Amino acid sequence: MRRPILALAAVLLLAGASSAAGQSLTARTVRFESKALGGQSTFAILVPPDYESSTRRYPVVYLLHGGTQNHTAFPARAWFAKEVSRRNLIVVMPHVPQIAYTMRGASASTAFEEFIAGDLVRYIDANYRTVASRQARAIGGLSMGGFGAVLAGLRHSELFATVGAFSGAFSGGREPMLAAAVAALPSADAPFFYLACGVDDAVLPASRMFVKLLEDRAIAHEYREVSGGHTWDVWDPQTLAFLDTVTSRPGFAAAP
Repeated sequence: MRRPILALAAVLLLAGASSAAGQSLTARTVRFESKALGGQSTFAILVPPDYESSTRRYPVVYLLHGGTQNHTAFPARAWFAKEVSRRNLIVVMPHVPQIAYTMRGASASTAFEEFIAGDLVRYIDANYRTVASRQARAIGGLSMGGFGAVLAGLRHSELFATVGAFSGAFSGGREPMLAAAVAALPSADAPFFYLACGVDDAVLPASRMFVKLLEDRAIAHEYREVSGGHTWDVWDPQTLAFLDTVTSRPGFAAAP
């Protein structure tokens, strides 16, 4: 298997998680060429504790950071290594520049969408032992990343069986884009959506708007309104709830 190039040989050791053999779980920062973004791009990746000692293939969750964050946002959380280590999956956390959400490529897709659903998914499946099926692939994100995850899930339902958004940035003129994507999606091909928002969050009306779009099309989803605002007090527990939802979905499991 071809080894990915480590960015500046950086290896982030995440405390608090270890395998049965006592090995520390690690998140690696990786650089690769992205045609959609016009150069090198960065992602952090966390593999199961037994990845190097086994030949198994693993399901993948893609987590997208918020607009003012980067690929280190999720690995920096105190719970992250411990909770991911016990779920037997690969987590990929790309750095998506905020401008990528508004850039336009040669097609109708935005640049970030071409990057996530094209360049990144292909690279991960080619360089890591993944279960390369829709049922074993999920995408979620917070704030701007929640919008990106939902749009990628709607427009590329052939890739993602489960989609999550926590405090999704669905407002600011993005409503027509989401409405068009929901309308164009055959209900039978739709992913399952996990959505959450704080009741004190300014984006709460936009979350309710998007839920109404799903309800009108009878698209399966779970929606939670929880205490809190646009902060990690909401995003930490809701990311964990999303991971629990993903790992309970049919077909999301490691394979020999």
